[in-house]
Amino acid sequence: MKLLAGLALLLITAGHALGQNKPIRILMVGGGGSHDFARWYGQEDKKTIESTGKYSVTYTEQTDSIPAYLKQTDLLVLTNNQPINAQGQAAITKFVEKGHGLLLLHAAVWYNWEDWPAYNLNYVGGGSRSHETFQEFKDYVVNPAHPITQGVPAKFGFKDELYRHVPDPAAKGIEVLVIGQSIETDAVYPVVFTVKHRKAKIAGITLGHDEHSHQHEAYKKLLINAVNWVANE
Repeated sequence: MKLLAGLALLLITAGHALGQNKPIRILMVGGGGSHDFARWYGQEDKKTIESTGKYSVTYTEQTDSIPAYLKQTDLLVLTNNQPINAQGQAAITKFVEKGHGLLLLHAAVWYNWEDWPAYNLNYVGGGSRSHETFQEFKDYVVNPAHPITQGVPAKFGFKDELYRHVPDPAAKGIEVLVIGQSIETDAVYPVVFTVKHRKAKIAGITLGHDEHSHQHEAYKKLLINAVNWVANE
């Protein structure tokens, strides 16, 4: 009997260990205009995130499939600017309001959906309607104590679209972690931030137009840190 009890305990312990080693399931939604979503998000960012060994990333541009995918998802990454139908909007809202993590990359912090104002108000805390000329600009870490900025140079730069990101005073607020400063105008905008939400962890990164960002070490570090933070890792 003692031997059987010991074997049972061993099997239970092994089962728990295997469960703990399962990768966190990420759904990344891309697609739309003005960017090569499949190349830089579906391939490059997926590779960067999965290089940690902690995550399994499913990339899709089929926004009609969002409700089905979210049933098998732990963390949602939105990068797209293409339409999301009412069912997809409702599924995302339900997912976030349950407290699941949300990471918004580049095009997803835009004012994309006039039929879904709650998205920008509640999940972006504002948004972008334009950007400065594609060029190199300087980024400055303004909150070096936050987990998302750990290991990121205090100052870095590469060619990208500097989004003219503006917080919405009607929203619950954002915490700015990194700012970008235009070389042409000296204007300063948030480029990495977290969004205040009652249950979910939400972060936004406005950087990410093409290879200049996605293959830059500072961007990759920010991406991994943001995924870890949103996932509570």
